[in-house]
Formats: sequence, C-alpha cells, structure tokens
Amino acid sequence: MSANPLFEQTVTALLAGEIICEYRYDSLYNYMTMPGNQQQVAAFLSQMNRVLRRTGSNDAWLCAFEDTTSKAVKDSIRNRFDEVANNLEPLVHFLRLIMATEGNERPVSPGDSISEGHILERISSAPSLESKLRSLTESQYFKSRKPDSAGQLRVVMGNLEKAGYLKRKGTTGSLYLATGKWSWLYDLMTFIQTHEGIADSGFEDDQQGRIF
Repeated sequence: MSANPLFEQTVTALLAGEIICEYRYDSLYNYMTMPGNQQQVAAFLSQMNRVLRRTGSNDAWLCAFEDTTSKAVKDSIRNRFDEVANNLEPLVHFLRLIMATEGNERPVSPGDSISEGHILERISSAPSLESKLRSLTESQYFKSRKPDSAGQLRVVMGNLEKAGYLKRKGTTGSLYLATGKWSWLYDLMTFIQTHEGIADSGFEDDQQGRIF
C-alpha cells in the first residue's frame, strides 16, 4: 500500500508546531475533516507522546504533548511558551491597531480579510495611528528602520505572514487572510489570564499540555 502524501504532510506539519486551519493549509484541513483521517493522525501522534487537539474555537488543529511529566518535555514546553509570551505585547498592540483602523472592538478572527492598503489609508489620516504603528515597529518582534508608515506596515504584515498569523491572498497585492493561529494565540492568552502564578512550579500542568 502506497503512503498517503496528505497524511505525511499533516503529521509533519503538526509535529513541527504548525496550526492547521482552512485558511493557511486548506488541503490538510480538508483532509482532517474526515473522522477516519483524524483517527489515523491521532493514533500516529500518540506513539510520539503527542495528542491531537483543536483550538478552543474549533477552527484549527494542533498537536500537544500528552505526558508532560518528564524534564525534557517540561523544558520544551517552557521554551516555546517563553518564546511566544515574550512576543505577546507587540501582537496585542497589532490587534489594537487593527481594531482602531476598523473602528470596532472585535479582535481579528480566522478568515478575516485584512487589507494593507486600507490600514495604511486610515493610518495616514490619523496621527495617533501613525504613532501606534511607529511604536509597534520599535518592538523586537516587528523591528523596522523604515522611516515611512508604508514601509513600517509592510514589515509588520510580512513578519505576521512569516509567523503564520496571516496568509497572503494571491501572489500580488496587499490582501491577507487571518489564519487559525490567532485562535491558538487567544487560547494561550486565556491560559495566561487564568494562571497568574505561571512562573511557579505549577507551570507545566495538564492545561499547559493542551496548548503546546
């Protein structure tokens, strides 16, 4: 029996820490819509101390550690958590910038269409938004030496695309789709809010294993 390339691509992406959603990995997401395929992927992951999970909003797939008791797993979880947590502030500032340019209080959701041109148009007409963008590009995550808003915004959007939060629509232009990685980030933010003692010995608990 020949190997199924979609199965291989799916488990490889999951083990690499990718968040599989219909907007970034449409073929893999469609593959995972079949219960039989879910079972096969879950069975394979279980042999590698991983468990198949969905984000809290059920719009993306990820894998997490199943048994988090070993030191090596705890160290791996903490390293990844620290990497993401250190970038939470600039990501939250980006969300606030988008909410301000759109004039609503709804955060970015998977499937949202985000226009770089529209954002730039709104920023160019509002000095306060220009200041927010400039402050954003002073962070390490979005670091940019570009002197103009267009260049700064291009760096921000490009970094989010590389990190998997955005997927460019088409090969040209400046339209993006928000991916399911935002749902995963919101799950992480909820975890942080409900575990204030995150730096203590209770960090690597069962709930943490649901995220990483």
